[in-house]
Amino acid sequence: MTGIPTVNSHILFVYELLAFACIAGFAAYDLKKKRVSDRVLLLFLPFALAAPMIRTGAFGTALLPLLFLYSFMGAAAGFVILLTAAMLSREGAGIGGGDIKLAAVMGFIYGPARMLTVLLIASGLAACVSLAVKCRKKNEMLSLPFVPFLMAGSLAVTVTAIL
Repeated sequence: MTGIPTVNSHILFVYELLAFACIAGFAAYDLKKKRVSDRVLLLFLPFALAAPMIRTGAFGTALLPLLFLYSFMGAAAGFVILLTAAMLSREGAGIGGGDIKLAAVMGFIYGPARMLTVLLIASGLAACVSLAVKCRKKNEMLSLPFVPFLMAGSLAVTVTAIL
């Protein structure tokens, strides 16, 4: 047998749907307040830390150490990529600390490959929207919340998991 084995786990899909619902809540809050609440992020963290245990139902308990490593790699990918983007941005503009922390927590849920997909989709959408807004308001300072774009990326990754 060749190729990548796929596992259709209803529990894993429901877990990721609940994760998406939480991320959508973060996006709504970010749109309204232009920030990510650290308190709510701390409440979301135990839910995210359960991801490797949820995956054991699909892949078996013998792989639990590898599943934790996989989740930590996803968290590192989300954290490092957005931290780098924030550090490279001019005068502290761009990605905020809440976005970075949320991406790390999301990476723990999605793992490295899927988190990179989330970030790629989110960055592409953010670039398109910022270009469209900048064309309309040429001389104004542009400030867009990034969590709604992370939400769009997580929706795409969650939906493609069932296809």
